[in-house]
Amino acid sequence: MKRSLADKIEQYLKVLIDRSEENRIEIQRSELAETFSCVPSQVTYVISTRFTEQDGYITESRRGGKGYVRIARYNLPHDTENLNDLFYYSNYLTRNKLISSQENELLTYLLLHAFNQFPCETQEKIFEGIKTALNEYVKTESKGG
Repeated sequence: MKRSLADKIEQYLKVLIDRSEENRIEIQRSELAETFSCVPSQVTYVISTRFTEQDGYITESRRGGKGYVRIARYNLPHDTENLNDLFYYSNYLTRNKLISSQENELLTYLLLHAFNQFPCETQEKIFEGIKTALNEYVKTESKGG
């Protein structure tokens, strides 16, 4: 079976991440594009679609001459369905300016890191509680505090 260029770039980056001691890499978008004989926007596309928070990755990038892309992998909690619901909901709240992007980043970080040690059933209750608390917070904030 023939793999697409996006598949090849994704696989290459995942191998690099697997080989790194900290499960994180920093690359130059232009160098990676040169390696795969493609344009930098193709690399950007792969990173933005295949290295998402929902998949357990955090990405950071800076464009320009000394620009870079950092990709870090984190262990996802066991109950990814409820977790994905929370990611979707927090992104929805951010898009609609009901929470700030900083609040969304903090929530994402906590969801990825704070609950891994709990059993699946406990994680599910925590995620439900967080969603309920977010609803209450948004209602309070929309009424002016």
